[in-house]
Amino acid sequence: MRRFVRALALTGATAAAGALTLLTAPTAQAAPSDGPACVTAAGTKSFGRGEIAMCPQSDGTTRVTGWVEDLLPGKGWGGTPDGRCAGWWIEIGAKGGMVGPLVCPHFTPSHEATYKFDYTFKPQAPVTGAKLNAFTA
Repeated sequence: MRRFVRALALTGATAAAGALTLLTAPTAQAAPSDGPACVTAAGTKSFGRGEIAMCPQSDGTTRVTGWVEDLLPGKGWGGTPDGRCAGWWIEIGAKGGMVGPLVCPHFTPSHEATYKFDYTFKPQAPVTGAKLNAFTA
Protein backbone atom coordinates (compact mmCIF):
# COMPACT_ATOMS: atom_id res chain seq x y z
CA MET A 1 0.00 0.00 0.00
CA ARG A 2 2.91 2.30 0.79
CA ARG A 3 4.38 1.73 -2.66
CA PHE A 4 1.01 2.52 -4.23
CA VAL A 5 0.71 5.80 -2.26
CA ARG A 6 4.32 6.74 -3.10
CA ALA A 7 3.76 5.95 -6.83
CA LEU A 8 0.52 7.92 -6.79
CA ALA A 9 2.25 10.90 -5.12
CA LEU A 10 5.13 10.76 -7.61
CA THR A 11 2.71 10.59 -10.55
CA GLY A 12 0.73 13.53 -9.15
CA ALA A 13 3.91 15.61 -8.67
CA THR A 14 5.10 14.84 -12.19
CA ALA A 15 1.71 15.77 -13.65
CA ALA A 16 1.64 19.00 -11.64
CA ALA A 17 5.14 19.92 -12.85
CA GLY A 18 4.10 19.21 -16.45
CA ALA A 19 1.01 21.38 -16.09
CA LEU A 20 3.11 24.16 -14.59
CA THR A 21 5.48 23.92 -17.54
CA LEU A 22 2.56 24.17 -19.94
CA LEU A 23 1.17 27.19 -18.11
CA THR A 24 4.48 29.02 -18.11
CA ALA A 25 5.55 28.12 -21.64
CA PRO A 26 5.49 31.12 -23.98
CA THR A 27 2.58 31.23 -26.36
CA ALA A 28 3.15 31.63 -30.07
CA GLN A 29 2.62 35.24 -31.11
CA ALA A 30 3.03 37.08 -34.36
CA ALA A 31 6.26 39.01 -34.51
CA PRO A 32 5.74 42.76 -34.51
CA SER A 33 6.41 44.36 -37.87
CA ASP A 34 9.60 46.36 -38.09
CA GLY A 35 8.31 48.81 -40.67
CA PRO A 36 5.27 51.01 -41.04
CA ALA A 37 1.94 49.39 -41.77
CA CYS A 38 -0.02 49.54 -45.00
CA VAL A 39 -2.20 52.57 -45.62
CA THR A 40 -5.64 51.69 -47.00
CA ALA A 41 -8.64 53.63 -48.19
CA ALA A 42 -12.00 52.93 -49.79
CA GLY A 43 -14.58 55.31 -51.07
CA THR A 44 -17.76 55.81 -53.03
CA LYS A 45 -18.77 59.18 -54.46
CA SER A 46 -21.19 60.22 -57.18
CA PHE A 47 -18.46 60.10 -59.84
CA GLY A 48 -16.58 56.95 -58.79
CA ARG A 49 -15.67 54.30 -56.28
CA GLY A 50 -12.74 52.09 -55.39
CA GLU A 51 -10.26 50.68 -52.92
CA ILE A 52 -6.52 51.22 -52.53
CA ALA A 53 -3.75 49.75 -50.37
CA MET A 54 -0.24 51.21 -50.19
CA CYS A 55 2.31 49.03 -48.45
CA PRO A 56 5.93 50.03 -47.75
CA GLN A 57 8.49 47.51 -49.02
CA SER A 58 11.91 46.76 -47.55
CA ASP A 59 13.69 48.39 -50.52
CA GLY A 60 12.13 51.83 -49.89
CA THR A 61 9.40 51.47 -52.49
CA THR A 62 5.67 51.35 -51.84
CA ARG A 63 3.43 48.73 -53.46
CA VAL A 64 0.08 50.13 -54.59
CA THR A 65 -2.81 47.74 -55.23
CA GLY A 66 -6.55 48.09 -55.69
CA TRP A 67 -9.11 49.33 -58.17
CA VAL A 68 -11.02 52.42 -59.22
CA GLU A 69 -14.25 52.74 -61.22
CA ASP A 70 -15.59 55.77 -63.09
CA LEU A 71 -19.35 55.89 -62.49
CA LEU A 72 -19.93 58.83 -64.87
CA PRO A 73 -17.87 57.97 -67.95
CA GLY A 74 -18.48 60.99 -70.18
CA LYS A 75 -17.24 61.66 -73.68
CA GLY A 76 -14.17 63.65 -72.72
CA TRP A 77 -13.52 67.11 -71.40
CA GLY A 78 -16.79 69.02 -71.18
CA GLY A 79 -18.77 65.93 -72.18
CA THR A 80 -21.73 64.37 -70.47
CA PRO A 81 -22.33 63.17 -67.85
CA ASP A 82 -19.14 64.70 -66.41
CA GLY A 83 -16.20 64.16 -68.77
CA ARG A 84 -13.75 63.68 -65.88
CA CYS A 85 -11.58 60.79 -64.74
CA ALA A 86 -12.01 58.98 -61.41
CA GLY A 87 -8.86 58.26 -59.45
CA TRP A 88 -6.88 58.34 -56.26
CA TRP A 89 -4.95 61.27 -54.79
CA ILE A 90 -2.08 59.75 -52.80
CA GLU A 91 -1.08 61.80 -49.76
CA ILE A 92 2.67 61.81 -49.13
CA GLY A 93 4.31 63.40 -46.10
CA ALA A 94 2.71 66.22 -44.13
CA LYS A 95 1.63 68.50 -46.99
CA GLY A 96 2.43 66.80 -50.28
CA GLY A 97 0.76 64.39 -52.59
CA MET A 98 0.43 63.15 -56.12
CA VAL A 99 -2.14 61.90 -58.57
CA GLY A 100 -2.35 58.13 -58.27
CA PRO A 101 -4.16 55.53 -60.35
CA LEU A 102 -6.81 56.97 -62.69
CA VAL A 103 -9.46 55.53 -64.94
CA CYS A 104 -10.50 57.63 -67.94
CA PRO A 105 -12.89 55.56 -70.09
CA HIS A 106 -13.31 58.35 -72.64
CA PHE A 107 -9.58 58.22 -73.52
CA THR A 108 -9.26 54.48 -74.13
CA PRO A 109 -10.45 52.54 -77.17
CA SER A 110 -12.10 49.89 -74.98
CA HIS A 111 -13.92 52.48 -72.81
CA GLU A 112 -13.31 50.36 -69.71
CA ALA A 113 -14.72 52.14 -66.67
CA THR A 114 -12.89 49.98 -64.08
CA TYR A 115 -9.13 49.90 -63.62
CA LYS A 116 -7.34 47.34 -61.44
CA PHE A 117 -3.79 48.27 -60.51
CA ASP A 118 -0.72 46.72 -58.91
CA TYR A 119 2.55 48.65 -59.13
CA THR A 120 5.39 50.04 -57.01
CA PHE A 121 6.90 53.50 -56.75
CA LYS A 122 9.45 55.24 -54.55
CA PRO A 123 7.81 58.10 -52.60
CA GLN A 124 9.85 61.09 -51.42
CA ALA A 125 8.21 60.83 -47.98
CA PRO A 126 6.03 58.22 -46.24
CA VAL A 127 2.57 57.65 -47.71
CA THR A 128 -0.02 58.91 -45.22
CA GLY A 129 -3.36 58.41 -46.97
CA ALA A 130 -5.43 58.47 -50.14
CA LYS A 131 -8.62 60.19 -51.27
CA LEU A 132 -10.97 59.29 -54.10
CA ASN A 133 -11.17 62.26 -56.44
CA ALA A 134 -12.34 63.38 -59.89
CA PHE A 135 -9.69 64.73 -62.25
CA THR A 136 -10.06 66.70 -65.45
CA ALA A 137 -7.77 65.29 -68.11
